[in-house]
Amino acid sequence: MKKYPQGDIAKVALENERKEGYVRIGKETIDTSRTKNNYHLISPPDNGYTEFIDQRIRQAGVKRKVKDDAIKMVSFVMTSDKDFFDGMPPEVERAFFTDCVNFVKKRYGEENIISAVVHKDETTPHLHINFVPITPDNRLSAKYYFDGKLAELQTAVYEEVGKKWGLSRGKVGSAAKHIDPKTYRKVVRQATADARQENEDLKEANATAREYLDRTIQQTEQARTERDKIIAERDKEADYSQALEEAKNGDVAHGKRGLKEQVIALTIENKRLESENARLAKDNGDLFKECQKAKGFERKAQVAKNAMLAVRQHEPEAYARTFFKATSAMQSFIDLFAAPVPLPRNRLREIEQEIEKEKRQEQVEQTKENRSKYTWSK
Repeated sequence: MKKYPQGDIAKVALENERKEGYVRIGKETIDTSRTKNNYHLISPPDNGYTEFIDQRIRQAGVKRKVKDDAIKMVSFVMTSDKDFFDGMPPEVERAFFTDCVNFVKKRYGEENIISAVVHKDETTPHLHINFVPITPDNRLSAKYYFDGKLAELQTAVYEEVGKKWGLSRGKVGSAAKHIDPKTYRKVVRQATADARQENEDLKEANATAREYLDRTIQQTEQARTERDKIIAERDKEADYSQALEEAKNGDVAHGKRGLKEQVIALTIENKRLESENARLAKDNGDLFKECQKAKGFERKAQVAKNAMLAVRQHEPEAYARTFFKATSAMQSFIDLFAAPVPLPRNRLREIEQEIEKEKRQEQVEQTKENRSKYTWSK
């Protein structure tokens, strides 16, 4: 909805009626090749918009003086979205816009309507319907009809026209504001630019996704090839295992393929046995070396054992003295042999006493030596 004072009416009339020399008010593109498809539901007055308005004001008997800046014409643009009109037959479209015109006639008075023209040469078909805002009590007042009543107007349009045609009403109490055509077109252009940018972003994202998909497909094919290769090798090994088992059992194949598989299986088994033999030979060599070392240790131990037995037999006192004096050092070695030759108990006690005496004497000597070192240092 747009309100016009006296000074704007002429140029609006030129544009609405596509008169020669009209200046485009908005920036919406007009396809002049389709202008011939525009049509009127109420034809404009022969004497023009301005003269019709002045004549109607006189006929209504408007008493108050009309100011120079007074609103003399109100214009509605009534339409829906592009999807609503796509594929719609011309007669159905005409019926829809006729309902819109009848709504305005009923609400604002048929005698006040200046013209009603449908434009088909722009993006979406739409109706321009213009009328003089004369009130029932014969006053010229756009405020009477519209100030604070736009929400009620929207509801009325929906109830009387929109609902019949399956259209939806805007949200009641919405914070959205009505904007003039210029601002609306600016918003539309920005939305279009945003949509195009979003489309470009989607194309880029789609290209990236496609590249990722192609790479994934390639990796999948490589994985499938590797899998098939592994399966083939596994099956081949299984065939060779069966061929080897048959060859070991003396079941010689009769066909060329069977013989070939048995020969290959025997060749592989022979290589495996050669490797196993080489490893066993090395292990046998290492074991032989360890065995030789053990035999050398055994001979040395036998010599030591014979020497110890000789000492025990010929020098039992020395053997006993060594046994009791160095038990911790000799015990592991002594345990290899038989127990010492038993000595008379009194002699054994004498030996123990001699050993204790020697220990005490060693302690005394050590104490003297320590005192001497202390005195010298002072």
